[in-house]
Amino acid sequence: MTALDNQQLTAAWKAHDQAAAAMATGPGQVFTPRALALQLAHTTLQPLQEAPQLLDPACGCGALLLGAIEWAFEHRPQWLACWAQGGIAGYDSDPACVAACQQAVSLALGRQAAQAISRRDSLQLSAQPCWDVVLANPPWVSFSGRHAVKLGRESRAFLAEQFAAFRGWPALHAAFCQQIAALVQPTGRIGLLLPLQMADLPAYAVARQMLEARHRLETLTDLGEAAFAGVTEPAGMFVFAPATGPAARAQWSTEQDHQVLRWAGRIAPLPTSAFGDIGIHSGNAAAFMFSATCKQGLLPVRQGRDIAAFSLAPAALWLNTGALPPGMYGRIPDPGVFQRARILLRQTAERPIAARHEPVAAFRNSVLACLGAPGHDDDYLLGVLNSALMARIHRALHRDARQRSFPQLKVGHLRALPVPGREIGPLYDAIAAAARDCQTARPGSSEQLERLVESAYAAASAS
Repeated sequence: MTALDNQQLTAAWKAHDQAAAAMATGPGQVFTPRALALQLAHTTLQPLQEAPQLLDPACGCGALLLGAIEWAFEHRPQWLACWAQGGIAGYDSDPACVAACQQAVSLALGRQAAQAISRRDSLQLSAQPCWDVVLANPPWVSFSGRHAVKLGRESRAFLAEQFAAFRGWPALHAAFCQQIAALVQPTGRIGLLLPLQMADLPAYAVARQMLEARHRLETLTDLGEAAFAGVTEPAGMFVFAPATGPAARAQWSTEQDHQVLRWAGRIAPLPTSAFGDIGIHSGNAAAFMFSATCKQGLLPVRQGRDIAAFSLAPAALWLNTGALPPGMYGRIPDPGVFQRARILLRQTAERPIAARHEPVAAFRNSVLACLGAPGHDDDYLLGVLNSALMARIHRALHRDARQRSFPQLKVGHLRALPVPGREIGPLYDAIAAAARDCQTARPGSSEQLERLVESAYAAASAS
């Protein structure tokens, strides 16, 4: 069956979506949405004219293969006959995923095509460069850092011995990058969906070197924090072309990075007095200072986990302000200090996450304070700080904010962020109003805020 039609595609994607929804979730088990699969297919396959031998070495339920098939149906229909005879393949170590992928590909291209979908551990394959294109969203699983997944000693030893990229940072996606680079012909192309931090964290330097041993990074697209359901880590689309030829090598940073860095160079930050680390430092006295139970004489105290964008949860911790016993040390500021904080920000975060400080209470040093700024409206600052654009600016200016293991928002980071002033005219009050709507969860307010903040930065950088 090679005469593909929209009805077959619809049936194939329906089968994929049903299978993906039924799969147990766990480390590395995040399935690629259709629109993103199509975007990766277009960016990777568009320069090609002849049907490539294509592999997805971590195929899951088949989203990237279906994306490639759907893209070819629209733009290279002559490829489908080749792919229906086995020119498109997928491997996965999970038998349930293999069965689901076989069903989806069979519905799209026929049973013969589905025979090229098989149960294999791609990291165990002999690294022979026999594929024209590899598309992959490998499992994002780290075996080090705060979110480390446990790995048996033998498996760790095998991966460390076989993959230098794994020794740089022990993660499955790092090992996959090295293996994928070895599976693709020097004249081939690679399209990957990876954590965006792969672009710049020093621990991934070896993985980047392996990918560029015979290929060059052609495009890098920042997909933001909502590319995958339930995943807040920023994602990136990395596309590689043959290293030969006159085309320029792309930098390991996105065009969005370049844009926001240009803005950062033209827009002034807030005064340094606008931000401070004024919270309670518990030293070695946390057990004495804090209680999870409200008792007489204790005061409510907030911590970073109480803060969400535009929302502040009730305190779940209580503070003993009594004199510290001998041998204990810590810092509890005067209660008036906490009154100065107009906005609270979560300190353990890879981007600013801010809420109004209402009602006022003490807070730990897992919370940073915005003390306001002359000439600025608090709601305006709240809207700008919580915007997706500010998140991009923060990540572009401070690469260490992209680390997954223990991201830290620092006072120095906040003091460097560019914030437009009232020179943006009516946009200023419109942003403040949109931020107030966000605080009451008015429908459509978040989207409106993002549009206004984008316009404000464009206007301020042009003035």
